[in-house]
Amino acid sequence: MNNSTLIKGKLLALINEMDQYHWLFTRNPETDFTRVKKWSFSDVIRFIISMEGNSLKDELYDYFDFSCDTPTNSSFNQRRSQVLPDAFEFLFHEFTSSVSHEKLYHGYRLLACDGPDLCIAHNPNDKTTYFQSTPSSRGFNQLHLNAIYDLQARTYTDAIIQPACQENENKAMCDMIDRYSGHLKTIFIADRGYENYNIFAHAQKHGVFYLIRAKDLLSNGIVSSVRAQLPKNQGTVNQSVSVTLTRKQTSDFRYPRPPMKALLPIFRQRNSRWKISKRYIICVGGSKHLSEN
Repeated sequence: MNNSTLIKGKLLALINEMDQYHWLFTRNPETDFTRVKKWSFSDVIRFIISMEGNSLKDELYDYFDFSCDTPTNSSFNQRRSQVLPDAFEFLFHEFTSSVSHEKLYHGYRLLACDGPDLCIAHNPNDKTTYFQSTPSSRGFNQLHLNAIYDLQARTYTDAIIQPACQENENKAMCDMIDRYSGHLKTIFIADRGYENYNIFAHAQKHGVFYLIRAKDLLSNGIVSSVRAQLPKNQGTVNQSVSVTLTRKQTSDFRYPRPPMKALLPIFRQRNSRWKISKRYIICVGGSKHLSEN
């Protein structure tokens, strides 16, 4: 038995096990899936995760091998509405934990955070996902996927899906750092756009490291705010910088109010302080952050 067959077998076994306790993942536990005709709970889960980019009708024909007893679109929609989103989140975490094993790089676990926009069915009534470039255009709907990927084990370890109009990558990464309970010597890696003091504080609070690519030194990113503390006229710089964030405005603190507002519990108190230690590695053509705890 090859590895792909083994992994698929674990996934199907987990779905069948969930089917035995399907009332935990349905909107109406006392009635949903009590009468199984063409759609069982496990059939709905397997069908959804195997769908591709075709129309629903074509997907149904393909899944049921063009049988004359292929269920209708409406029957699937009715069954799908009975399944809670928690079912897929549970399946994701249980399946990932059963097939992945921590692989370290020089003693560190490397986790990368990023995410794409995902196009979904056209629905102008959903204002949280609908975009329209011009008043006369048809428009489109999107979701935004935020995911954590283990670079050594080559598996996804966590994910948060947001409506594209309410996309907040920084908050999603903070949430995933907060609920991370894996290897302590972990480095969270992210690209430009994640250079945010809130993320740095969440990482330091939970005892993990971070390596985040920042905008150019001459841009309007956070690197430019500490430009005066970095050596001048050098093409490459490796410099540690400490920044104290606070809402308190006195002669001792002249830093502007942090943009994270009340996201961090530590900033809910007016006179609270948070010290961020960062190492800036500035190279010709780019810059990076490396935490220093």
